[in-house]
Parts: sequence; C-alpha cells; structure tokens
Amino acid sequence: MKNDAHEEFLELAGFEGRELQDMLPQWIEAAKNLGLSREDVQFATREWIPTYFDTELKGIRKLIGAFIREAIDLTKAKEYKADGVKILYGILPAITSNYMAIKASGGDRVYVSFPDIFLVTVLNGFFHKVNSYLETAEAHGMTYGCRHCALNKTRISAKMLDVIPSPDVIWTWGYVCDEGPKTDEFINCMCASDWDVLITRLPHDTHFGERDFENERRIRYLARQMEDGYQSVQKKIGIEVTPKSITDAVGLFRTYGAKLAELISLVCSADPQPLGGTELSILGYPMAMPFNTGFDYVLDALETTIEDVKQRIAQGKGIVPKGSPSLGCYFVSSPVPWISKMFQTNGVGLSFSLNMTPTKKLLEPSRYDDPYMAAAETWLKRPQSSNLGYEIEATCEKVNAYKPDGMLMGSYDFDRWLGAHQKVLSMAVEEKTHVPHFYMESDFWEDRDYSQEALRTRIESICQIVKMNKMMKTV
Repeated sequence: MKNDAHEEFLELAGFEGRELQDMLPQWIEAAKNLGLSREDVQFATREWIPTYFDTELKGIRKLIGAFIREAIDLTKAKEYKADGVKILYGILPAITSNYMAIKASGGDRVYVSFPDIFLVTVLNGFFHKVNSYLETAEAHGMTYGCRHCALNKTRISAKMLDVIPSPDVIWTWGYVCDEGPKTDEFINCMCASDWDVLITRLPHDTHFGERDFENERRIRYLARQMEDGYQSVQKKIGIEVTPKSITDAVGLFRTYGAKLAELISLVCSADPQPLGGTELSILGYPMAMPFNTGFDYVLDALETTIEDVKQRIAQGKGIVPKGSPSLGCYFVSSPVPWISKMFQTNGVGLSFSLNMTPTKKLLEPSRYDDPYMAAAETWLKRPQSSNLGYEIEATCEKVNAYKPDGMLMGSYDFDRWLGAHQKVLSMAVEEKTHVPHFYMESDFWEDRDYSQEALRTRIESICQIVKMNKMMKTV
C-alpha cells in the first residue's frame, strides 16, 4: 500500500524507485513547512495537476519534479544557514547568470534562490494555495486595494512566517520593477534587521528604438555595475567568483535558451498544436531564475519534452483539434494554469510567451571576452531589458516567426510599468504585423480577483473572434 498522498504525488512528479523513497520523508517535511496538508497534496495529485498540466508527457512530470526538488531545498535553507552556508537571494527581473555563477564558484558553501517565485509557482501553480501568504502580507502593510505584486507579498510573508531565513545578502534589482527593491527595504525595516539589501540599478534613458546591446557605453556601464555587485556580494559571503564561472553561467543560459527555442518552434509549427502554453511558460522559467539544485533536472525535463512533442507530432496528436487557432501571449500564467486550459476547452491553444521566448540575437555568442561585458550584453539583448522601441522590433520578429492567429496581452494589472507598456506594444505590433491583439485584465501570479467565472465570458469572446477570423481566412 502506498505511503498516503505524498508518495502518490511524488510519482506524479516523475520520481520513481529508490529516489522516490529517498525523497519521500524530505517532501513530507517540506510540505509541512510550506503549510500543505495531506488533503492539499491529494487534491493536487488527483484533481488540480492532472486537470491543468499535461502529465501524459514524461518531460512535464520531470519538470514538476525539478520544481519540487527546488521547493524541498528552499525549506532546508534555515538548516543550511545554521550549518554556515551563505544565503543569497534575488528577485525578478534579474540577470540569472550572476546567481548561477556565484553558485558554481561557491558550491555547497552558498545557497542561491529567488524564493518568492518558487513559492508562488509551486503553491499556486501546483496546489492553488498561495492566498494565505498574500493575506499575511496585506495584514502587515501591503494593502490589498493597492494591487501590489504577489511575489513581493509572498517574500514578505515567507520571512514573517519563518518559511525562509534572512539571507546574508539579497541582491535586488531596479531594472524594471521599482517595487521589488522597496519591498526588500520594507522587510529589512519592519520584519528583520538582518535582511541585508544590495541594490543594482540601470536607468532607462536610451532613445526609442535604440538597440541597447549595440551601445557599448551602456554595456560598459552595466558591466561595471555588475562587477561592483559581485564585489559587494563576495565581501558579504566570503566566496570569490571566478571569471570562468561567469562565462560558463552565460553559456548555460544560452544553451538552455537554444533548446527552448527548438521546442517553441516545434510547437508553433505543428498542426494540431502538440503542447500548451502553461507548459511552455514554466519550461521558460529557468531563463529568468536560478536553481540551487542545478540546471541538470530542468534541462533533462526540457530535452525529454522535446522528444515527447516530436512523438506527438508524428502521431498527429494535439491539445486542440487540427486546424484550431493559436494565440501567442505576453505571458502565459503557470501559477494560474486554468486560464490556458479554458482557452483550450474553447478550441484555442495558447502557445509561446513573449518574455520566455528568446530572440535570435539573444542566442548569438557575445562579441566580448570580458565576462562582465558578455553578461551585460546578454542581458541587454532581452527585449524587456531594452527600450520599448526595440521590444516592438523583437516582438514583431517573434510574431512573424511563429505566426500565431492572434496575441493575448494582459495579466499585469498589478504592475504600473508593464500594464501601460503592453498597450502601447500591442498597438504598434498589430499595426506592423496585422496580427490582432487582445487585452485581458488579470493577474499573472494569483487569481483571487479573476476567478474562472469572472474571466469565462472574456475568454469565450476572444475565442469566438479568433476562430471566426481563422475561418474567414480559409474560405
């Protein structure tokens, strides 16, 4: 007889044999620390995950397993710190390669994480249970009515509830999100005097349409900012980061991105569509955050999913019927996976996420030998790290390459920057590509205000328009 719901859950997450037995007591303890009951785990295993994630595919089960490994590791961070391991946190958006370089140099002497995104992804994406974290933060200053980011709320609550320890340093960024650094200052002032904050910023002061990654002065400025950040982190944690670690981390990022691009191309060129947007989105997460447990598990999940999708294409299987339209998205929400499923139920597949889809430029090797310059150039090749004019150019490249029947924007009503930014982007890209854009008010991270009932009419309307447009083109 199986050891209750926890063993059943780990099997769903791709664990088997001796590894499953070794992980079982660790997962039971981690679930307790995360506030998950046996009933919560059983609900995830038997209802939520099979309904909203494509667990027929081995690669997707492995992907869930990779996130569960990281979640287990996160709950051990307090033990690590007690044993003398240095703790380094970061937040979105940030240059992921910096953290992986520090991990590569420090090994088991350092723990790296973006704890809030792992908690939200695991708790809401797999268990639909992050609300208690959000409500705790709202009761202590992050007012509900102000629509603050769920990641920032979760980071506050994770510290207040003693789920995570204070870091030796949190290297936080002010590149796009201005609330992130202020949240860490809030935690430092209100929750823990030992929450040591290091902030790196880059002003948004390039001309509209300028390619930031071609501006050597800007690259050099960011490179020196990064180098200063590394120096500060090294002093705080006592670990020297080698240039080779930085170069290797940038290369790892590029390798993963190339494989992700291969999968996106397979999915978007096949009819019927063989994989959904939720899975494509979560497979893109390693492009944006570090894994303390390493990239081997997520890379294996990605490679396995590529083979799974090739097999589906050969068999003519899909998530929607052949000839169904597809929508590209600004972001497909993995923490709210029912959105993608509701589109599928209405005969439309959500596919690639703009933020998780690399451009050709991003995958090109750097022209710099200096590791800081190479890392800075790579970051500035990301359209979201550049000015809006270049993001429009890069978005047009993706829309023209993957040929969706429409683009779904939205999910950022909590974000002062991207909420308005997307609407300008939508108008410009639609004008240049003639691909219709739709905007849907919602929240990428949580769904208290945007339930299935609340969004059903909007989703059904979009699906009807997209299907009608496609039918008219084929007549």
